[in-house]
Amino acid sequence: MESASTSGLFDTHCHLNHPRLLKHLPAVLERARAAGVSQMLVVGYDVPSSQKAVEIASTTAGVVSAVGVHPHDAASVEDGDLAALRALAAHETVVAIGETGLDFYRNLSSQQAQRSAFERHLDLGEELGLPVIIHCREAQDELLAGLEARQPSAVIWHAFEGNETHARRAADLGSLFGFGGLLTRTGGDQLKQVVRELPAERILLETDSPYLLPTGGARGDNEPANLPLIVQIVAEARGESASQVVQTAAENACHVFRLCPDSGS
Repeated sequence: MESASTSGLFDTHCHLNHPRLLKHLPAVLERARAAGVSQMLVVGYDVPSSQKAVEIASTTAGVVSAVGVHPHDAASVEDGDLAALRALAAHETVVAIGETGLDFYRNLSSQQAQRSAFERHLDLGEELGLPVIIHCREAQDELLAGLEARQPSAVIWHAFEGNETHARRAADLGSLFGFGGLLTRTGGDQLKQVVRELPAERILLETDSPYLLPTGGARGDNEPANLPLIVQIVAEARGESASQVVQTAAENACHVFRLCPDSGS
């Protein structure tokens, strides 16, 4: 049954377009609704998954989409891919560009290819007036330097894993931060300190499902239904009620993705 303290949740980063969730999507959505997750942002990680994100959002109430190419696939990004993303972004369900960014942990694409693709995604976000969703792993300083040089208007750090200094620099740029299952893993205490220190208006909640299963979640793939676990951790770290965290994070998402009546959408 839906908890009164965690109703109205907004999962700002999930991959319902991933084959592991897509194969039983109706059940995933049913469990999410039962857990109080009323809104979800389905994020693309290549052109086909971006197309699928738009398709899911077009046919599912409370779901919006983002289109982009993950840094793992940056080496394959061509002009045609950016044209395809630009065309997809014209759809009314698309509220962000991404995910994009830098991943110097796996380096599945060269660092130069990642930088180039990231810059092109930022260009597209600026052109279309859409926020950009960033994936960053072991590249915080370089990515921050690039953002500080460009001063983009709206950036969301998905699955933020940086330290307090990184968070302060990013917050000074007006960035928002998505927090999820990493809070329950090794290094989670550092992230909890970041959560504690950030202004409330910078915090978003996410699952990154089917990835980053939080400790305490049902075994198997992560799902949006696990978002209440993240709410509890954020609430404890900040000394706030769960309902307060849910409401503030949902309002933050509403504004950055221009879903509020007064946000110009």
